[in-house]
Amino acid sequence: MRRSLLLTLGLLACALAQADGSSDTPPPPQPPAQPAPAMPSPWPVPDAQPVAYAVLIVSRERLDTGTACDIDLYVQDQKVSRLQPEGEVALNLPPGETSLRLQTANSGLCHGGIEPLRAQSVMLRAGEVRKFRIANSESGLYLTPVSSGG
Repeated sequence: MRRSLLLTLGLLACALAQADGSSDTPPPPQPPAQPAPAMPSPWPVPDAQPVAYAVLIVSRERLDTGTACDIDLYVQDQKVSRLQPEGEVALNLPPGETSLRLQTANSGLCHGGIEPLRAQSVMLRAGEVRKFRIANSESGLYLTPVSSGG
């Protein structure tokens, strides 16, 4: 009887061990752990592609305009700036052909009559800096390039 009791206890211990998962068989493989998502950087990360634009500088540095009135600058038929005497504006523009137009501002004592809305086209390349000054002729205001030397 002792032997049967010991045999029964042995079988019971084996059954309990298999139920607890402490058998000799290895556990099934687990999928690899995924890395934790990266925390966003507190510093701005530059774009892979640099922003491509050209710089257009328009000035009234000389008295070639023939008027003390303010002059409005239009780019692609949108008013972008009003230049006072001795004023200057720098614009970041996309590369390509750009339409520019000048018009005497109708403010204060400067009430211009009907002016020809003559536009000029300028071809701009990315990274280029172009400087123009405002001049006046019989046909109206126009932009003339400024040489890089001054």
